[in-house]
Amino acid sequence: MAALLLGLLSACSTIKLAYNNANELAWWWLTDYVSFSEPQRPAMRQAMVQVHAWHRRQQLPGYVELLGRWQVAVQGELGATQVCALADEVVQRLEDLSSAVEALDPSALQAVASLSAAQLTDLERKQAKSNSEFRDKYLNVTADELAKDRFKQAVSRSETLYGRLQPEQKRLLAKALSASPWDASGSYARRLKRQQALVQSLRSLQNAPAEQVRAGLKTMLARSMVDADPADRAASLAARQQMCSVVAELHQSTTRDQRSKAVDTLKGYAAEVRSLAPSAPH
Repeated sequence: MAALLLGLLSACSTIKLAYNNANELAWWWLTDYVSFSEPQRPAMRQAMVQVHAWHRRQQLPGYVELLGRWQVAVQGELGATQVCALADEVVQRLEDLSSAVEALDPSALQAVASLSAAQLTDLERKQAKSNSEFRDKYLNVTADELAKDRFKQAVSRSETLYGRLQPEQKRLLAKALSASPWDASGSYARRLKRQQALVQSLRSLQNAPAEQVRAGLKTMLARSMVDADPADRAASLAARQQMCSVVAELHQSTTRDQRSKAVDTLKGYAAEVRSLAPSAPH
C-alpha cells in the first residue's frame, strides 16, 4: 500500500483519479500475490477500504505540509544534508504507515490468521516470479545497460520536477550516478531477506487471536521499513546518502526558471492532495 500510494504522486494529472480508486488498485495488487478464499475475500477487500480511509484521514494533511516545505526548499540552495533531511521526513511517513493496522476490524485480522500453508506457499511462488523480473531488469544485464536504464529513470524524474534538463546537467547526473554505491546484487539479497521475513511473520500469525494478529502485522510492517541486519542497514544508508549528494548536485546546477518550475510542480501536487483531504469535498 505504501508503494502504491507513493506511486500515485508521480504525475499530478492522475493523482485525484488514482487516489480515489486506491483501495481498488490495492486490492488488485494484493490479489496478484495472495489467492484469497471466498470466505476471506470480503473481509480483506473491506480492509483495503479501511486502510484507504485511514490514509486519507491521517496521512494526507501531512503530505500537504510536506509539499509546502519542499516548495520553500527548492527555491534556494540545497546541500546533501538538507536533501537527506527532506528524505528522512518521507521515510518517517512511510514508517508511520504501520499504524494503518489500527484501522482494521476483527474480521480482516481473522482473515489474515486464516491464511493456509498452501496460500503462503503460493505467495512464495508469486514472490519468486517477481524476483525473476527483478533479476531480468537489474542483474541479467550488462553494466552499461543498467547504467543507461538508471540514467533514463533519473532524467525522467528530474524533468518531472524541473522541466527539461540542459545537456551539461544530464552529463552531471550521469557522472554522479556512476559514483553511486548502489549495488543491484546487494539490493536483491536484501529483497530476499525482507520477503522471507514477511512469510515467516504471516506463518507465525496462523490461527492467532485477532489482537495478536494486529500487533504482529504492525510489527511486521514497521520492520519492513528497516533492514534488520546492521551491514544491510549500512549499505542502504550509504546508497541513500550518495543519492542525496546526487540530488543536491543537480539542484545546485538548476536555473531560476527550473526552480520556478519545481515550485509550480510542487504547488500542483499540494493542490491535488489538498482537494483529496477529508475536509475537502471529493
